[in-house]
Amino acid sequence: MENFTIFLMILFVLSGCSSKENSVVSNLERNNSMSNLYQSSIPIYYTTAYDEKTLKGMGIRLISTETVPKIGKLEVRKITEGLMRQTAIKPKGIYLEYGLITANVGIGALSAEARDANPVLMHKDSISDIPVWVITFKGLLPDDYAPDKRGKQPLDISSTVIDAITGKALFGFGAGK
Repeated sequence: MENFTIFLMILFVLSGCSSKENSVVSNLERNNSMSNLYQSSIPIYYTTAYDEKTLKGMGIRLISTETVPKIGKLEVRKITEGLMRQTAIKPKGIYLEYGLITANVGIGALSAEARDANPVLMHKDSISDIPVWVITFKGLLPDDYAPDKRGKQPLDISSTVIDAITGKALFGFGAGK
């Protein structure tokens, strides 16, 4: 009987260790999956990926603002991770920029979901001074890429404009090499 009691105590102790180990493993897995960008070898910059002339040529003006966005840096990084998973891209750099955007994009070009989520967008007829995050993936093409003269060139820089109030994607733009 004494051996059986000792056996049960050892079993009890081992089962307790096992659950603690599983708890530690699950916490590690959760922490690892929470932000792959923090562990990624892809550099992240909080600045623009475009010069003012390039943006102007695309009909876009992005100016800085001191207004605090509802969608902060942590949330925009999570959105960025989601975009990377959806497209399976490996950029050479990621650029996150917050500002007020004015763009030659009709408000009708935005999804109904994006317009309905943000009351400010519901009452506008153009994209003018809207607080946004611009998520840019730069360096999508290989360094030795040679442009093909036969047609439209692929993007080397791809940007997604995220509403800084709701986190919804508004529109995208980009540039070749």
